[in-house]
Amino acid sequence: MKLLADENVHSIVIARLRAKGYEVEAIAELAPGTPDHAILSRDDIGELVLITYDRDFGDLIFNKRLPVPKILIYSRLGRAEPFHVSERIVEILQGSPKDGMFYVIAKDGVRPRPFNDGTTENG
Repeated sequence: MKLLADENVHSIVIARLRAKGYEVEAIAELAPGTPDHAILSRDDIGELVLITYDRDFGDLIFNKRLPVPKILIYSRLGRAEPFHVSERIVEILQGSPKDGMFYVIAKDGVRPRPFNDGTTENG
C-alpha cells in the first residue's frame, strides 16, 4: 500500500510511517507547491492512500467530483500533534481500511465515510 502525504503533513508523521515500513511519497519533498487539484489528477491517484490536513480535498472530491484516491485520511488534529496523528494513521492502516473510504481523524476518534454513500447527490 503506497501512501501519498500532502505537503502539509508533518515530517514527523512521514518519518514515523516510514519507520513502520510504509512507502510514503511526500509532496513536500518531491513537488512542493503542487495544487490539490493536481494531486487528485495524478494518473495513479486511485492506487494511493492520500494523507492530508487539508479539508479542501473533501470539497474537491465530494462537490467538484475530482478523481478519488484509493483511501483518503484527513486529520483535523493539526500539525501540533504529529505523534498522535501518526499513531491514528497506523491504526487505520493496520485495521484493513476499505477502498473508497474517507477517514477523518478527530479528537473523539476516527470517523469513516464512503466517498459515495448514495445518500446525497454530491456523494
